[in-house]
Amino acid sequence: MSIRTTTTTRTAPGLLRTVALATAVAAALGTATTASAQALTWLNMAPTAIGSSVPNNSSIFLPNVGLVNITYTFTGNFSNGRGINPLFQNGTASSTSWGAHETFGATNLGSGTILPSNWRITYTFPSLQPAGSIFLGVAGLGRTNNNGGQQSVASVNQHGTFMGDWTSTGNYGATTFIPTVGNFTMNNSVTGPGGSDPWWNTALGVVRIDDAISTLTVNLSQLPGDGVGLNIASIPTPGAAGLLALGALASTRRRRATR
Repeated sequence: MSIRTTTTTRTAPGLLRTVALATAVAAALGTATTASAQALTWLNMAPTAIGSSVPNNSSIFLPNVGLVNITYTFTGNFSNGRGINPLFQNGTASSTSWGAHETFGATNLGSGTILPSNWRITYTFPSLQPAGSIFLGVAGLGRTNNNGGQQSVASVNQHGTFMGDWTSTGNYGATTFIPTVGNFTMNNSVTGPGGSDPWWNTALGVVRIDDAISTLTVNLSQLPGDGVGLNIASIPTPGAAGLLALGALASTRRRRATR
């Protein structure tokens, strides 16, 4: 007669909890990365009314970041205002997407010259922002072959990755994105006589900032009569949910060690 023996393997409850938490960490990290690769939140400049000038040295809350200070300096005769273009809402650019969008708009009113005038805007963050967590959008860059060929150019002294252009419709020129070491520029890819579209306005070009930054300055060389709009956007910091799960895992391990 044969005798069957049954072996039962028991797993310590603490080990099961550790495995479950480790699984949660991996899931959370994956979820955070996926979410951060998709959802842009553009800076909302309320309570400034649409069409009104954005006060210089304003501090405005940006989700995922905190209070962002905005300062700007114009050389020449410019007007500025908070603007919304219906064609730039609910957009996508590469792996990113967004719902509401608005711009800090600036128009060069001219100052007796056919040459571009310069201005700059600086966004100062409350802390160092991780590389890849801040995005820049620029639209409306003009170009003309009048006067030997002139164009509006936006430049940033940071590394960046061009995510693409967005507009739901309209006669816009494609953005030319030129990256170099520690710098990139944006301008209209087409040109023609006078100030007519598509060479007088670019679509919304979106750039991911690939450096860790505490400030972001955008320098504009802008044609007389040209209006340009720009804004910044944030994403949830990659791994934020995973850090919470890691904290829970560490806490569990400490409790086990004191038993």
